[in-house]
Amino acid sequence: MPRGRALIDGRRVRASAFFLDIHPVSNHDYLEFLAARRALGARERPPWMHRPGFGEPDMPVVGVTHADALAYARWAGKRLPTLVEWARAAQGDDGRRFPWGDSEPDAARACFGRSARGSPGRRGEREAGRGAFGHYDLLGNVWEWCADGVCVGGFWGATSLRPGALLTQAADSRSGGVGFRCAR
Repeated sequence: MPRGRALIDGRRVRASAFFLDIHPVSNHDYLEFLAARRALGARERPPWMHRPGFGEPDMPVVGVTHADALAYARWAGKRLPTLVEWARAAQGDDGRRFPWGDSEPDAARACFGRSARGSPGRRGEREAGRGAFGHYDLLGNVWEWCADGVCVGGFWGATSLRPGALLTQAADSRSGGVGFRCAR
């Protein structure tokens, strides 16, 4: 990601150049991390991996705490993105309202509106929803932990999606709607 600016709470904030993973972390990736850490007493899989519609290898991992996300990122030689970095990726250079442009969210661009009994979509299955820098699922599918301890992006069960919406929850909470992606 080239350096640039992001709009946060009505202010333009500078972001240095950084790398952001194209997709949120998958169940497959997270299970590799757990296998590598099992000898150190790592806990069981996140609880949602056992539920139908959540546990497939190419689904985004959910049900991880902020500490879990930080530990994975360190293990992978990465880190969590800051809120400013995440917003920079979502907004692009052209002032777009949504990661894909100015068109309102719909099922071709974002995974949302699946009700409380739904589940996330597979990573990268919405080509029309790619951001200006090629990232998938920046809006919808799963909330994503940021280094700042907030979650961004909305999730599969939301009835609507708003750019800039933040989810604040306890850092030790687990949710079937919260995952993460890494930066460096």
